[in-house]
Amino acid sequence: MILVLSGGLVACGSVENARYRDTTALEKPPTLALQKIPQTPNVIIDDSVEPKKQIRGLDEKVVLLDESPKKLVLKQSISEAWRTVGIALRQSDIKITDTEKSKYSYYVSYKVQGVLKNILGALNEDDTKTIYLITLTSQDGDTLIQAALANRSEQGSQNTNENINHVMDDSEGLIESLYHLLRDDVKTE
Repeated sequence: MILVLSGGLVACGSVENARYRDTTALEKPPTLALQKIPQTPNVIIDDSVEPKKQIRGLDEKVVLLDESPKKLVLKQSISEAWRTVGIALRQSDIKITDTEKSKYSYYVSYKVQGVLKNILGALNEDDTKTIYLITLTSQDGDTLIQAALANRSEQGSQNTNENINHVMDDSEGLIESLYHLLRDDVKTE
């Protein structure tokens, strides 16, 4: 019986069927067009650092004029400069006390800096804030920015009558602070 079974297996294995040899009727897979991607060097991206979306400072758009009293030229139209100066003042420690958009003027409260602060500190132990008037004027498509000490009635709104007599003009220090703020630190957009 084992012989019969082994003979049957050999007979089944040796039968050739022509339909299994002919592969022309089989479906062929489609040919894909390969695109070569240029190789870039491996760059490590640090996802923990958020990219800066805002450019800080206006650099060459702001110029400090060597005049007495000091003035700034902002290379923007007066309406753009009004907005930019307002943003800069709000982002700093200079407090806006009043505005007059029709005259392009800001009234600001500014702490006296440097040597003047030491002199005033001897006169008054409180932090002395002085009110200044920042005016913007159009000049050849650019904007001229000036600062001056506000009048006595404006000073009276922030200081006591004793302090009004000791108010010293640091409008040039304010212009320099505004210059550095606009040139280096202001965040627009």
